[in-house]
Amino acid sequence: MHSFMKNLKWYFLGVLFLLSIFIWYAVFSEERSDILTVAFLDVGQGDAIFIESPNGNQILIDGGANKKVLAELSGVMPAYDRSIDALILTHPHQDHIGGLVEVLKRYEVDYTFEPGTLHAIAEFSEWEKLTEENDIERIFAKRGMRIWLEDDIYFDVLSPRENEVATGDINEAMVVGRLVYGSTSFLLTGDLDRGGEFNLLLEGDILESDVLKVAHHGSKNSTTGAFLDAVAPQLAVIMVGRKNRYGHPHAQTIRKLQAAGIRIFRTDTDGTIIVESDGENIYFTD
Repeated sequence: MHSFMKNLKWYFLGVLFLLSIFIWYAVFSEERSDILTVAFLDVGQGDAIFIESPNGNQILIDGGANKKVLAELSGVMPAYDRSIDALILTHPHQDHIGGLVEVLKRYEVDYTFEPGTLHAIAEFSEWEKLTEENDIERIFAKRGMRIWLEDDIYFDVLSPRENEVATGDINEAMVVGRLVYGSTSFLLTGDLDRGGEFNLLLEGDILESDVLKVAHHGSKNSTTGAFLDAVAPQLAVIMVGRKNRYGHPHAQTIRKLQAAGIRIFRTDTDGTIIVESDGENIYFTD
């Protein structure tokens, strides 16, 4: 009898423990139900930005150069989640498309968005092959397109324009977009150069954003003073590899950001950088 009562005691303690976990999980989920997550993944010298809306819709913008993106995704997605709603390829250079090819091999993807320019590298050929084999809908992103994640969360495509794609110049036809949630916003620039920045300024777009993904890994050929004034970010994220051979980010770019009083985060020193928004405020998580 004593043994039975002892086992019964442990049984009820186990049930209470599991129930408490469930209750705390439910409370935590309720508290976090309005959170948009934007994770700037540490993939070395390249870009990879994972976005998840409060209702669970997911977008991955670029994937870095190689398989490293897979390990980084495992840190921001649960192990059981093997699907991503959409991939956005800003331009088909190896340090942006290489990891996306690896993602296509391992995740179910419904849509891809890309600028429509071609590139004679193996990764781009593999990209085309995998999207066709997996019956993924390829959409050519153009200026004026709006990609909805939820009713109040969207990604406005600011470039490329039709004439930029027609030139076939990969650097000119870059997918640049502004992610908006409520009164918060993120400007995601790919490898935009100063000419592309000037074109956006001429268009008169709303560029002001809380967070700026600094273009082209902090190259000196991007982040002009006029563009930085128009964006007026609180926070700047530089996606760059440790001790890269290009000397990114350039000291000139860092000085501009510092002079403007902008808080700077870098994947080479800070690792993966996660920014959250509740539609009114933005937060960095450790």
